[in-house]
Amino acid sequence: MFWLISFIILLTITVVPFPFKIYGYLSGKDDSPKLVKFEEITNALFMSVGLFGFYGFISDRVYLTPLFWNGWLCVAIVWSLLPLFWSPKLDYATEMLGCYKMRLLAAVSSILYLPLLFAVYFYAN
Repeated sequence: MFWLISFIILLTITVVPFPFKIYGYLSGKDDSPKLVKFEEITNALFMSVGLFGFYGFISDRVYLTPLFWNGWLCVAIVWSLLPLFWSPKLDYATEMLGCYKMRLLAAVSSILYLPLLFAVYFYAN
């Protein structure tokens, strides 16, 4: 049940807002810098690929090979650690929200995505 709830939460925060983000970008309602938009889009697309592995883990179905998922996992770990050193999105969030709120939201986000990483790890092995 934990895995299913985690999957639904991640699906909801990753995939559901994506069309609205794109609409905001195209309509000009989102005035964030282009680098922030690029980071948001690439992050959403990359993590959406991981959701296929997560779903495969939950449903016990095979999507792609273990080698692919191990490679995806390695990239995902680096991808997750990269904002510790460089992230236009977090820099922009700090400007908008302040340092404390940005760190709190980044911590919550990291915790929410941990089940995805573990599920893909278990799925690949």
